[in-house]
Amino acid sequence: MSSAGANSSNEQIIDLSLPRHWNAVKSPLRMGMLEIITATGGVTVRGLADVLEIKRSLAHYHIDVLDRSGIIKSTQIAGEPARTYRTVGRRLVVVYDENSRTQAARMRELVGKRIEHSSQLIQSRVREPSVKSLAHWESLTAVEHKEIVRHFDQVDRILARARRRRRRQGLDAQRANSHVLFALETVDRPMPPTPRVDLRNNG
Repeated sequence: MSSAGANSSNEQIIDLSLPRHWNAVKSPLRMGMLEIITATGGVTVRGLADVLEIKRSLAHYHIDVLDRSGIIKSTQIAGEPARTYRTVGRRLVVVYDENSRTQAARMRELVGKRIEHSSQLIQSRVREPSVKSLAHWESLTAVEHKEIVRHFDQVDRILARARRRRRRQGLDAQRANSHVLFALETVDRPMPPTPRVDLRNNG
């Protein structure tokens, strides 16, 4: 198991074997805050609260949890009234032992909460014309599966490019303005296919 902190590759290690690390990252909001802190190279609580449009007291609470975990560090520049919080590494890496029931469960919960948050957002806006969503069971050939994977890889490259651009920009740019949920899974048990349903508002 990798140790907490950063390694020579400039990675910020989040170790799910450590209760303090798990407590820090199990909140989707704190994971988002951690990305902003990492992307900007350092941010104050006020700056974080402003960019996330949350109360400063709430930002303080979550920053304190991250600070106590050791994942972030705080510094105070002479002459500056507020502390700046930063990560040691610039690339967030979650490590866990899949043979550990506790750590494997934590990893599933970490991923599950992200998917749940995405699903709730889609469900709340599914009738809006701007929302494009796809959740479908279908019988695919091997060629069709590979074709979808190629599209998946293209989307992943676009997201990586956007992430690099955002990380070169300042604090005000650290907001997401688009939501992307794209998954492809092969299952080994029979499932009924999903019919196409068009939503029509007659109101």
